[in-house]
Amino acid sequence: MKWLTSQRLNSVLGLDLTGGRLSAAQVTRAKGAVAPARSFTAALSLDPWSAPVEEAGREIKQHLAAAGLRERHCVVAIPAPWIISRQTQLPALSPEDLASYLQLEAEKGLPCDPSQVRLVHSLCHAGGVTYATLIAVRTEPIDRLTAVLLAAGLKPVSFTPGLAALPDVVPPGEGRITVALEPGQATLLVAAGGGIAALRTCEVAPGDAAAAGLIRELRITWEQVPAALRAGVKRLEFSGGTAGQRPLADRVAAWARAAGLAAGQPGAGDQPLGGLMADHMAQRWLEAGAPALEFLPPRPSRWTAWLARYDSKRLAVAGFAVAAAAVLAIGAFGWQEYRRWSLQSEWGAMQQQVTGLEAVQSLIREYRPWYDTSFHTLSILRRVTESFPDNGSVTAKSFEVHGATDVSISGTARDNPALLRTLDQLRKTREIRDLKVEQIRGKAPLQFTVSFHWSNPTGP
Repeated sequence: MKWLTSQRLNSVLGLDLTGGRLSAAQVTRAKGAVAPARSFTAALSLDPWSAPVEEAGREIKQHLAAAGLRERHCVVAIPAPWIISRQTQLPALSPEDLASYLQLEAEKGLPCDPSQVRLVHSLCHAGGVTYATLIAVRTEPIDRLTAVLLAAGLKPVSFTPGLAALPDVVPPGEGRITVALEPGQATLLVAAGGGIAALRTCEVAPGDAAAAGLIRELRITWEQVPAALRAGVKRLEFSGGTAGQRPLADRVAAWARAAGLAAGQPGAGDQPLGGLMADHMAQRWLEAGAPALEFLPPRPSRWTAWLARYDSKRLAVAGFAVAAAAVLAIGAFGWQEYRRWSLQSEWGAMQQQVTGLEAVQSLIREYRPWYDTSFHTLSILRRVTESFPDNGSVTAKSFEVHGATDVSISGTARDNPALLRTLDQLRKTREIRDLKVEQIRGKAPLQFTVSFHWSNPTGP
């Protein structure tokens, strides 16, 4: 697993818990070389698959402590009876479609729900055809094994079939059959085309019937392998076994030679098969990392673990609210950006005209005092003239405009009533404010001077 191999461990334990025995081997890395450090085998008084988890874990922990093994990271052999396998021929598929196709084949061919198993595959090539061997293990026993190991204070880094980790069991070239002999059972592994073509476990009955039963199972397994792959298998080898199983191995070897295969000799049984698998699993993991047949459950991410801690309904409501708020915020920002873009487009279309108009306005403001077209003084004079009588009884001799609003008029009147009527007319003019008689002299004619404030100038 990448999350563990990335730590670059320098020591790891190989463990095998089958057959009522604990086989452990510690392998270390020093100066770039991987080598075994120590190993031991001990009988287990409790069955790890049925005893209470805490008690089974405590016993394993005690055995490891007694052997002086303090390493906690471990590579564990999957018991062979847990394995379910099925082979299928692959059509021409892209790598992206391979996983989906194998999942469909697992649903059709495995005797259990694919959602309840950990599924891996091994590819074999022969005669231009690719075959896939589906290898599955139920998640329930894997979960229990994980719990037992954690109770023992261990940290599993890999779950893998131990037999596949032995040297030359799956050779890249010439194929072979490996028969792993253990008390009461045998594991059959057929390697061909660079991968595993078959992997199964069968019981070995005691007495003379053992050889016949094992040969029958071996023949069935052999016939299930496609002919193109069988053509590449040239020999049969033994792993494990005891001195008492030597006659059984001889009978199997005789069958192999009759089938045209070269047959090896069973081992002397100096080291139990569990110890061999534990040693080689640990060495291979330190050298190459996670094996091809990896059944370790994926480590949940922190996000997944956090989600599991909270009620799904409340989390869904909160998630919906957050999503709605995010959508509204994004929509508001989007509308703002659209409006800004549209206004910028409008400004770009009118910018040249606005610039020209502003230049004209600037010139108008600069030269307006020199070109007054409102005729301000004449407008005042016209309104004053309209207030004077047409019969000449009141006449103006001088008309002065001070600034833009202060006006002074001097003139003569035939008599006082005529002057009063003229003053009344001036007061009725809406633009004239604060009319004052500054001076009156004489009687007939009268000389007068009046002033007022012009309240609606049209000039600057």
